[in-house]
Amino acid sequence: MLSSFIYIFAFVFVLSLVVVIHEGGHFYVARLCGVHVTDFSIGFGKELWHRVDKKGTRWKICLIPLGGYVKMLGDEDAASAKSSTQKVAEDMVKYTFLAQPLWKRAAIIFAGPAMNYIFAIILLTGIIFKFGEVTIPAIIGEVIPNSAASEAGLEKGDKLLTINGLSITGFADIQRIVRLTEFEKPLSIVLERQGTQKEVTLKPRIVNGSEFPLIGIRPTAELISTNTNVNIVKAFSLAVKEAYQMTADTLTYLKQVLFSNRSAKDMRGPLGIAEASGDAMKGGFLSLLGFIVQISIAVGFMNLLPVPVLDGGHLAFYIVEAIRGKPLSEKTQNGFLVMGIGLLLLLLAYTMFLDVPRIIGRIFG
Repeated sequence: MLSSFIYIFAFVFVLSLVVVIHEGGHFYVARLCGVHVTDFSIGFGKELWHRVDKKGTRWKICLIPLGGYVKMLGDEDAASAKSSTQKVAEDMVKYTFLAQPLWKRAAIIFAGPAMNYIFAIILLTGIIFKFGEVTIPAIIGEVIPNSAASEAGLEKGDKLLTINGLSITGFADIQRIVRLTEFEKPLSIVLERQGTQKEVTLKPRIVNGSEFPLIGIRPTAELISTNTNVNIVKAFSLAVKEAYQMTADTLTYLKQVLFSNRSAKDMRGPLGIAEASGDAMKGGFLSLLGFIVQISIAVGFMNLLPVPVLDGGHLAFYIVEAIRGKPLSEKTQNGFLVMGIGLLLLLLAYTMFLDVPRIIGRIFG
């Protein structure tokens, strides 16, 4: 029972925090641009508490704590999918989102994903500044029998130096490169064994129903701390680099799923995120902070995709508007919005289809 509560609490906490940060970006830039924000809600559904500030924004907490939203003057729904000035008093029209010039509307929409990245980089900077760079060394702690690594002759204690010419600084680099390597392509590995370098070639493969190709090695239990005296400027630089790397890895993964026949089975939906949230919280404070960084970047990145309903879809509409000199017709935009909603519902159903069997298997062994 306690374990279930931890997973639920962790999921609600992480999701609410990241969404509030996202909506906070929209809110802050909307106010800078002179748009009146009518509501800032944490959660959905029945209102449990509210406070109206001096500028007329209703801050509220609602019953269903799964995210939140910002509603601007003229919005017809909480998702801001539709806006109109028809029901707005004439002297207030200038404070609506629709009344703003194109660049202001684009800035308000872009601010949500941007704030997710800014928050992640600031948090990651603090982690690196406080704790330094803590990594698992790129040393093999165990070679799984009958695996690609075993057949290629890798041994416990081998230190991996490069994979396909890419330098390895920690075990996470090995995992990342293996996962992002095009399916069924071989890996050229340079390793160090007892002071001597050796090169081997192997091909990752799916084993025991794994969701992505593996080479069959496990890390040592050792942790190493590097750059423990990192100054704040260096910590910020490393944080930006890590955020960039996470985004680049996600783009590579999506490209492979779309164009290289790579399986999408390692995608996660709400249940998968809840599972990972609980695991991160059980792993300790530092583990939870690292997970929040990952989710914040994931939310920022996904919202920049040019899918109608998402922020990236709105930005795509604005790009077309800038090129044409006028917006797409309301009918055309509504058609794209319906398509976008359908796509997101299909994605949700697919990820639930993946999450449920895996979680059931984990619970019942």
